[in-house]
Amino acid sequence: MSKLARYLYAALAWAFVLGILLQVYFAGLGLFVGPRLFAYHIDFGWLLHLGPLPILVAAGLAGAGRTRILQGVALAVIFFFVPILAAIRTDAPLTAAFHPVAALLGFWLATVVGRGATSLVRSEDPQTSTTIGDWALVAVTVVVILFLSFSGSPNA
Repeated sequence: MSKLARYLYAALAWAFVLGILLQVYFAGLGLFVGPRLFAYHIDFGWLLHLGPLPILVAAGLAGAGRTRILQGVALAVIFFFVPILAAIRTDAPLTAAFHPVAALLGFWLATVVGRGATSLVRSEDPQTSTTIGDWALVAVTVVVILFLSFSGSPNA
């Protein structure tokens, strides 16, 4: 099971990197083809901000180790805030200007996570198990981000 989980972890991590690249393309569509196409960037961004959660769970299933799990947590936190930064552009434009900076930082971290997942697949290390503390970190991160993502005002 762990070898399969390691492949799943790597596949999800690299799919997320490709998703970020697609997100940049959607921004380009809005800028260079027509402003109405910018809706793709907006809508996909809200979906993308939940993308690190399955990666994080897969890291736990794969026995990826504390460092890789912490990287997954950092990725989840960064991508939780990326669309929020864009959403506050009217109220706090100077803060919202960090939206592309956070996205670039997130892209870099996503590639680090992808490379770590790939090295885990290639590793000859014995199957490791995720500690209860690591699982607690995964669970708390997933629950908090899902709660905050879906507990907004119904008028938002």
